[in-house]
Amino acid sequence: MSDPPGQCDHLAEPSIPQFTLSCALMGWLLICYIPQWARIVNRKSAEGLSTFFIFLGSIGGICAVGNIMMIPSSAVEIGCCRTNTRFACISSLLGMLQVIFGIACFWVVLFMYVYYSEEEAEAELYGRRPSVSGPNRTRRRARRAWIVLLAACGFAFAVLLISAIIGNRFPWYSQTWANMLGIALTVCACTQWIPQILTTWHLGHLGSLSLTGMCLQTPYTWIFCISIMLRVGLQGWSVWIVYVLVGSAQLVLIAMGIIFAFRPSNTSQEAKDPGPVEDSEGWNAYVRSRAPSNVSQTSPNDAPDERSLLIPRKRPSETHQGAQMVG
Repeated sequence: MSDPPGQCDHLAEPSIPQFTLSCALMGWLLICYIPQWARIVNRKSAEGLSTFFIFLGSIGGICAVGNIMMIPSSAVEIGCCRTNTRFACISSLLGMLQVIFGIACFWVVLFMYVYYSEEEAEAELYGRRPSVSGPNRTRRRARRAWIVLLAACGFAFAVLLISAIIGNRFPWYSQTWANMLGIALTVCACTQWIPQILTTWHLGHLGSLSLTGMCLQTPYTWIFCISIMLRVGLQGWSVWIVYVLVGSAQLVLIAMGIIFAFRPSNTSQEAKDPGPVEDSEGWNAYVRSRAPSNVSQTSPNDAPDERSLLIPRKRPSETHQGAQMVG
């Protein structure tokens, strides 16, 4: 299918500043994800990363790639590569490449989440090292991680298949399909950050979520959003609206991380009154705040869950006093 005359004229002479900005943004994005990857590797744990956050982020990323590839402007940019110079072709495709590169970086987090969830569960099972969030919770996370990976891969295959069929057989439905993927992406973005914010709030710290990476990534999100808006305009709202929502949620998490980092420590009070864990997400904080001898006295099957909030545990001193009274 030949391109209409003059359709590629505006792409034949790419903007050097815009090309430089797009390349810089891709390099910046890579730098943003390096602290996140490093934090997961250093902690050897996926604790602190919400399972639903990873799942919805992976699904939303697939929708983002399908959306940017199916909009008619992307088809024109790909088609113009047959007539334009190589530099003009690469420059016109940078918007698409930025989206794909960003999603690829997030999928690295997905694979690391699956690997370290499984590795931490095996390390706890075979006694190589204790898990930071309790054995029961670690095993549940490992099972859910594999379910998330299989579901994301299946969804990616389905979107790829449908996009290929529409692009080759029904191209007049490309914009409609792109809008549907954009709406799905927006829904994922709206709901993706809610479980992560709740998980961070219950933990009282970021866990394996990197504050440095968040601080680097938030400015990128807003700058990239503006860059996409300049490329596709208001008509391509389904492409850039998600980055407005993502940037806002990232600001919330950054504020929470800073508040948790600088709030007064209750370590001395906990040492005087070693009470029960308040919630399942706070199990890792409970383990780290106790001496090794105290942790070893806790049965692996005693990892707290939601029901433990309703039934307070007795302190060892109370149990000892009760035994003396019975004696």
